[in-house]
Amino acid sequence: MGFHKSSNGINVKDKHILTAYCQKPGGETTYSELDLDGFIGVNKGRLAWGAHDFSKCARDVDFKLEGPENNPILHAQLDDGQGNVQESEVKLADCIKNVDGRLNFMECF
Repeated sequence: MGFHKSSNGINVKDKHILTAYCQKPGGETTYSELDLDGFIGVNKGRLAWGAHDFSKCARDVDFKLEGPENNPILHAQLDDGQGNVQESEVKLADCIKNVDGRLNFMECF
């Protein structure tokens, strides 16, 4: 289950730090942060899991909860290396989980 199902107040600050209030198994919530630059990078102008430091070359980074499931989606404008700027997105719930009230990256590729 993605972290967004057991968290609230989800946001991205400073273009790369995911923040949320994550519920613990006992019901209490704790504030948690996860630096997405440690897990998301850029590959051929696209956001990519398993790389690093996407925020150093991304423009117009935006975060939204989208669709009926409120999926957490990170959007960014990136250069494809040939001078073309394109939008890319990544679903954060694919690789980030709430583990005992803390945001954690989980291998997903």
